[in-house]
Amino acid sequence: MPNPQPRSPVIAPLRFGPSRRFELQPEEGRLLVDGQPATLGRRALDLLIALAERPEHLLTKGELLDRVWPGLVVEEANLQMQISNLRKVLGNELIATVPGRGYRFTAQVGEAASVPPMPLSAPTATPPQPAPVASVATAAPRPAARRLIGRDPDLARLEALLQVEGCVTLVGTAGVGKTSLARLVAARWAGRSVWVDLAALDQDQQITGALARALDLHLTGHDEDAPAQLVAALDGQQLLLVLDNAEHLVQACAELASLLGPLAGVRLLVTSQVPLAVAGERVLRLEPLALVGPEAGTGAVAPDGALALLVERVIAADHRFAVTPAAQPLLHAVCAQLDGLPLALEMAAARVPLLGLQGVHDALAQRFALLTRGHRDAATRHRTLHNALEWSYALLGSTEQRLFRSLGVFADGFTLDLAVGLMTDDPQARWDVIDGLATLADRSLVVVSSEDPPRYRLLETLRAFALEQLAQQPAQADAPAGEAATVRRRHAGAVLALFSRHILSDPVTTAMCLPEMENARDALAWARGHDLAVAAQLSARIVGVTTFTIWRHESGNWLLALEPRMLESAGLALPAEVQALWWTERARVGVIRRDANARVPARRAVALWRSLGQPRQLLRATLGWVRSIAVADPELAEACAELKTLAEAIPDLTPRERLGILGALGRAAVIRGDRLAVLAVREKELALAQQLGDQDAAEAAESSIVGVLGHLSRHAEAAERGQALLARVDADGSGRNGNLPWVIGPLLEALVALGRLDEARALLPRSLAAARRFATPTLGPPLCALASAERRHGPAAQLLGHARQGYESRGMTFEPQEAALLAGVLAAASAALGVAQAERLVQQGRLLTEEAAEALATGDAP
Repeated sequence: MPNPQPRSPVIAPLRFGPSRRFELQPEEGRLLVDGQPATLGRRALDLLIALAERPEHLLTKGELLDRVWPGLVVEEANLQMQISNLRKVLGNELIATVPGRGYRFTAQVGEAASVPPMPLSAPTATPPQPAPVASVATAAPRPAARRLIGRDPDLARLEALLQVEGCVTLVGTAGVGKTSLARLVAARWAGRSVWVDLAALDQDQQITGALARALDLHLTGHDEDAPAQLVAALDGQQLLLVLDNAEHLVQACAELASLLGPLAGVRLLVTSQVPLAVAGERVLRLEPLALVGPEAGTGAVAPDGALALLVERVIAADHRFAVTPAAQPLLHAVCAQLDGLPLALEMAAARVPLLGLQGVHDALAQRFALLTRGHRDAATRHRTLHNALEWSYALLGSTEQRLFRSLGVFADGFTLDLAVGLMTDDPQARWDVIDGLATLADRSLVVVSSEDPPRYRLLETLRAFALEQLAQQPAQADAPAGEAATVRRRHAGAVLALFSRHILSDPVTTAMCLPEMENARDALAWARGHDLAVAAQLSARIVGVTTFTIWRHESGNWLLALEPRMLESAGLALPAEVQALWWTERARVGVIRRDANARVPARRAVALWRSLGQPRQLLRATLGWVRSIAVADPELAEACAELKTLAEAIPDLTPRERLGILGALGRAAVIRGDRLAVLAVREKELALAQQLGDQDAAEAAESSIVGVLGHLSRHAEAAERGQALLARVDADGSGRNGNLPWVIGPLLEALVALGRLDEARALLPRSLAAARRFATPTLGPPLCALASAERRHGPAAQLLGHARQGYESRGMTFEPQEAALLAGVLAAASAALGVAQAERLVQQGRLLTEEAAEALATGDAP
């Protein structure tokens, strides 16, 4: 057996731990705890010596096995057992486990004979000065300086603020990394720094004693004299004093900051979830790490931000992990799900070796079960994310707790008016909600945007915690169904009240409603199962807001999902006015989607409004009835006659109503095939929309004009007007305008008819993007025409089949001009390929995915 390796010589005993209560004497082979020998075996003592010799340094399992069991082959379990023995004596805070790698000694180590405790007597003119040696920590060690990912700008700002004497408060939500940044600043501090962790204290008067212990000072006399003694001892010193986790002792810390303020050489750095609110305080609010969207590409990971931290921690936990293009979307998604919160990212990274990245992503639906593996050297409340949030929640008063958990029902943020509507019906109580919201914002539990007026939101992790707390509230006399049910009902009511204020084609009320679409989705999901009347009204109001937005298709689906229940409820308890409103919007959705059966709900809406005796609402329903009829049959003539009669009976028609009448009559002219009449009506419609300042209606009218010009074979005029319109509709290239598909379609047809195929092909990327964004197949016919004009008859036939399938799956009918265009495409394909082959390709096209159809359209298909 080889000779044991000699132990590294350690000259002086070492002291470490809270108040330096541990003294390690390597030469004597013992550990003293508060001056008394501890019971430790030789292996445990050798292991402690190895760790203490290199504090803050990662020692791998292999290194420790070689050091403690030199020349022997032993199981790793022996090392784990000795670490456990040490923690029984030292506590869990001083030895950190680095999963899969080894251990790190986190205590600050100093020579035992360095600085004897200094007695304090009454203040003197020149108080005794502690020697400027290594700082002492009560519970949180001062680590070696290292860079924090994504925190360079915050570090620079914080160090700049600390160049001036006084108090700096580092504020942020639980888990955002306040302590880590403060540790880094303390480690980089050129002079003396002292760290005091306040987390374990629960009374204000304990702060002075904790600070004295950290400074190795003995307080004398009565407790009320201690602050003055402390100030006297610090007068004239150059010192960075860090008070960590001050949010539960804010008043005492504020008093201490006021006392220390006049001391010229003392800088006070406080970490807290809420500012101290003292004179001269400088506040730096620490935000979550920056998120980079997937659109940034799948190249190298950015050097800063949430993504970089997540990747570094995953690799530290599993060296086999590689950032592949396939992993990038999942990495971005996990960062977004966790709001860039560093504590949450580190805990999620620790789960990747076991669950895989996809598994972690999926498991975040139960995030508090997943995020439970913090560092052993972290404070107890930070070892799980849930603990960290419980700590913050417990610091709130009962009123603020109720407000916080209620705000969890808001998705993607909320306005002040929505928050007030959620919490109270009493206008006098508005300021109570405002004050409560201010408290939550001060405590970093609510994020306040910089816009004016601001929006508010809970980070998704805090929102999940709020909803958990809401679900745990028992039934009360004022909420027999439980608090969660009451809050959900009020949320749906507040959202409905907002959307009921919307005025058709009014940009101001539209801008108020659109930011709340995620709230509308959640409110409607609740109402669908609990209150059909609210669900019917809300779904109808929503589709009125989203007509010219990217939400149009999705919100239409929300409304259509209610149809079975609306049919069941007809004539029952649901008020007739609610039914009439819903069937009116149901017909309008059908018209937009070219539903062949849209006339059925339209007739129902007309009948309901007629029975209610509301002429203006009846007029609006009749507009939908006219638009819903897709063939020139007697019903179309009946509906047009009814519309004209109603219009004549209302002498004070508004410009908006006249615009609607023009649009409906123009649609009827399209069905009759009277193209000159269509052109005349659309020009009047355009002029009136411009007069009203209704940009959406004006764009819709002009896109119809471009189409009519093409049908009249005025292709050059159609192309010129269409290009000018497209430049206005999509000036910023964002593709968000709801009219975009209906602008591009007629323009494509005109360019193809003129033989300007290169220009038409240049429009393909925007055409396909618009079709995806607005979930419409109406660009299918122009794409078929382009492929046919390029003599790509096989792809043209397949695209034709795909277009037919798209229309049929949505219950849509082709317009007469679209049907004629597709007939020409099929005839050309049949002539070039043969009738049988063309038909086979059409049938194949019905089976194409959207991606395959796009590849055919662009010519990228194999």
